[in-house]
Amino acid sequence: MSTPRSRLASRVGGAAFALQFVALDVWARGAAYARNPVAVVGGAASVALWSLLHRSARVRAARAVIAFAASALVVVDAFVYRYYGVWLDDQVVASAAHGWADVRPIALRLLPGGLAATLALAAIEYAVLLHAPLPDVASPRRQRFVGLAGAVATLAVVALVPPRSLTPELRALHAVTFRERQTRAAGGSEIALPVLPSSRATVPSVMLVVTESVRASSYCSDHLGPCPFLSEVDALFPDRVPLRQLRSLASYTALSLAVLLTGRPLVSLRSLETQAITDAPTLFEYARATRVDGKPPWVAYWSGQAASVLPHDVRALVDSWVTLETLLGHGVEDEDDAVEEDMDGRLARRCVEELPREPRGPALIVLHLLGTHAPYYVDASRAPFQPTEKVITWGGLPHLANAYRDAIVAQDHALAGCLRAFVDHQRLAGAPWVILFTSDHGEAFGEHGAIHHGQNLYDEQTHVPGWVALSDGALETEERENLARHADAFVSHLDVVPTILDAMGVLGGLAFAPLRANLGGASMLAPVARRPPVAMTNCTTMFPCPLDTWGMLGDGDALVAQPWDGDWNCVDLVSLREHVTGAECDSLRGASRGFFSRLPNGRANGP
Repeated sequence: MSTPRSRLASRVGGAAFALQFVALDVWARGAAYARNPVAVVGGAASVALWSLLHRSARVRAARAVIAFAASALVVVDAFVYRYYGVWLDDQVVASAAHGWADVRPIALRLLPGGLAATLALAAIEYAVLLHAPLPDVASPRRQRFVGLAGAVATLAVVALVPPRSLTPELRALHAVTFRERQTRAAGGSEIALPVLPSSRATVPSVMLVVTESVRASSYCSDHLGPCPFLSEVDALFPDRVPLRQLRSLASYTALSLAVLLTGRPLVSLRSLETQAITDAPTLFEYARATRVDGKPPWVAYWSGQAASVLPHDVRALVDSWVTLETLLGHGVEDEDDAVEEDMDGRLARRCVEELPREPRGPALIVLHLLGTHAPYYVDASRAPFQPTEKVITWGGLPHLANAYRDAIVAQDHALAGCLRAFVDHQRLAGAPWVILFTSDHGEAFGEHGAIHHGQNLYDEQTHVPGWVALSDGALETEERENLARHADAFVSHLDVVPTILDAMGVLGGLAFAPLRANLGGASMLAPVARRPPVAMTNCTTMFPCPLDTWGMLGDGDALVAQPWDGDWNCVDLVSLREHVTGAECDSLRGASRGFFSRLPNGRANGP
């Protein structure tokens, strides 16, 4: 005969069974629930699923199967979390499939202990289910209806909610159920990387800062005295290493960001890339595969821009995710409408809040700014360039340029707040750090008949600022010297990912060797070497553009062509003198034939 105490105990046991995966998830990443309300949906789906299974288990055999299944999921997830620091998900499944020859012996070695742990836990789960009360169900038909409705609702949640917002067992269900479908949607190839152990004794935290539409001539990459554009950042990092000859490979954000995050060129031999960028591993995949003392770095993407600007959805790869939608609480039809909302100021304040309260080892943070995009955010209290005008007219270009410069000043104040917090956070943890700054592309104010960006690949739209700041102990002495020698070297956005991976200690590792073909650039921590010619374009099959504009970036010269050009225009990148002739230009023309069979005007690209 049951007593009130036994009935209470059985009800508590039933609730514990339904809540076990939510409790496991909260234990591992409780703070994520506060930052990501969608995770509550995943938690609710988990509770509903296990409550439904409990409701359906009316015979002992069914209860035994359910207890064993729950226990197996707990044990497998515990093993995965122990070794990788994440729950079992589609990335883990893809990585395991990719490196099954290495995973199989480990799995076989863990199998006896895992099976024993599963059976022991299953016995406890079964005892709980055996004594937990079952709710009354009016009829078998209603029971089947409730079961079917619950299964459909669970699958809908798993399909629609981002995997990182799901509880451990639902992530596993997502990986098994939806991985193949997502792979096809992404273009037919999986982004699965082997584990990349870091070779560094101490791995620095790295922050990549990407600003918007800032041209090199409107910035101070060097510390050469008072800088009217960035007095605060300039004062923070007077010893930064400038990258005076850094170029983007496109003048659209989506394309430039794709290069910055993948390290892969936009144009392959004889082909404008189709899916090579969208299917390429990004810096986030590389970071997730990196292991420092057996754990991946803490990874964050903080952006004032819309999430759609990224080459593909990386939310499942980061520990902290902030975008325009996060900052505003809603999306916008046109990103330009959000510029006047002081997105960089909002982002800087969120940056301080998102930094982990407790040190978690090295971090990789990508900070993506917006305020210097037209119509340019101007803070009236920090606007030294006057008069300003945001209406675009040819006669008013000097005033428009003043608004642009004032936007850089406003961004400097916001960025300094975030960078100061990052450096202080690292200093308190006694950890080294590296900051790499650049812009996605430049901005035109009448040069070559263009205003803003995206129209061509001339220097005002592709020559971008760049600098690297670092703390003592972040790099070896030889690496710091090599970096300093790149101050006047002709480098491009292709060199950013290799440099970051080198700073993290994985670029030269044996595990990375098969992946080097993914990268089109070289590390700036290595000795200066002449870069091979690189194709540039604003037009790919992934990003159709209204005007064909192609180019080749060389070591001191560049080729540019548009539909109205009869031939390539060779530009000296130091003097900016155009229609240059000589051996370097001839070499670039020869190299261009390997990438472009025709010029933008339709004529054959030949001698």
